[in-house]
Amino acid sequence: MSIKHVIIHVVKRDKDGEKLEKQLRDTENSTAGLTEKLTEDLITLFSSTSLNIGEFGVDGDNTAIPVFEQKLDKYYDQAFTCSDFVQMTQDLTNRYETVLLSNSLSSVKGGYLVFYHYEYRNEDWLAIAVLQRSEGVDIDTEKLDVISTQILELEKLHLGASVNLTKWKQGLSHRYIKFKTGRSSVIRDYFEKFIGCQRDKLAAVKETKNLRKAIVEYATQELKLTTDQAQQKVATALSFIKEQTKEKNNILLTEIAKAVFPTASDDFLATAQLEHDLSEELAIDPTELRHYEKISGKGNGVTITFERDKLDKTVIYKDGILSFHEIPDSLKDEILEEYEIRAKADTK
Repeated sequence: MSIKHVIIHVVKRDKDGEKLEKQLRDTENSTAGLTEKLTEDLITLFSSTSLNIGEFGVDGDNTAIPVFEQKLDKYYDQAFTCSDFVQMTQDLTNRYETVLLSNSLSSVKGGYLVFYHYEYRNEDWLAIAVLQRSEGVDIDTEKLDVISTQILELEKLHLGASVNLTKWKQGLSHRYIKFKTGRSSVIRDYFEKFIGCQRDKLAAVKETKNLRKAIVEYATQELKLTTDQAQQKVATALSFIKEQTKEKNNILLTEIAKAVFPTASDDFLATAQLEHDLSEELAIDPTELRHYEKISGKGNGVTITFERDKLDKTVIYKDGILSFHEIPDSLKDEILEEYEIRAKADTK
């Protein structure tokens, strides 16, 4: 985990409607002064699974080449070496300003554009983070006076994108850009236009749902496990995903396969990729992930557990009454047997 190049440019305004202020560096910032903590903070800006994942494209066409991608292609060779990192980032910063001006985005404040090329897990990445500064306090080391200062908010990613140069250059995946564009549609549209990135808005939901389906089908159809055993496999996947999310790791299909099907991971991996359209790096939707857990409750001598997707289908809740329109054969047999025993007892 290391940063190879870093440079900071500025395109910002302090108030709405003001003229944009632009300042370009002529030399790279020194990587020698980056502490281990700062390096880690910069790299982990793009480790969250809540980021959008996508690829380059224009108006939904992934065969069209946006300006940002053209610049990367101009300066980066197949070995991920940049011929002129300073000039490339200056070109991209000028492009950023042009996008703001051409769209008359007088309310967009911009910020400090931090470009950095880093290596993470044996892959090369190029990131751009649009950061702000906040008020803080510091100590004058000579007079020990408390002084006000401004701090670059590294812990807050307002806008940003990180391109996996390895996957992009080698054509290994269509999911090589991680990006955050904010909630405002105006900001989202302009920043996605600047990067030239596009996303499948339902990718996280689709992949989370397909992963669960792949696990259940493989467990029951290929391994001939029972429904309950298949659900235990789903629970294992859920536990693994939560742990990886907590550790801010990418959710990798290969690792899930090893955790859930340790003796058949390769076979499951092939099935999941071919039949369920799952990529190696998965986008996980927190809401859809809830379906990995059953709804359950107990009290007053009653214990009820059922899968969430059965609610409003075969399990109906209305006005405090829970109705089951389909029950397991084993439960049905036990109920009928109990009625039969009671009937015999009443005749004695």
